[in-house]
Amino acid sequence: MCVVLLFDEIIAISDPVERAAVAHDLLWNDHPQRVRLRTVHGLAIQEAIGRGLAVEEIADRLRVRVPDLTWMSEQATFGPRERTAPGPG
Repeated sequence: MCVVLLFDEIIAISDPVERAAVAHDLLWNDHPQRVRLRTVHGLAIQEAIGRGLAVEEIADRLRVRVPDLTWMSEQATFGPRERTAPGPG
């Protein structure tokens, strides 16, 4: 039996990397609020980076590559349908 954390329980996690890790794991487990989790996940990554945590440590705890953190943190800003094509260089 899988325990589904409530959204409020996830955002109450004080450590931003732990919050991102929990959201990250739940995104892969068909959580009923995946879009909101994607935002929480990205904001938590942004918060951790803003606190000065090493991106290597964050990536290691999330079990992802360092270059993936940029993309993941952008998920807090852009929804899947809000992305726009880059303008002319």
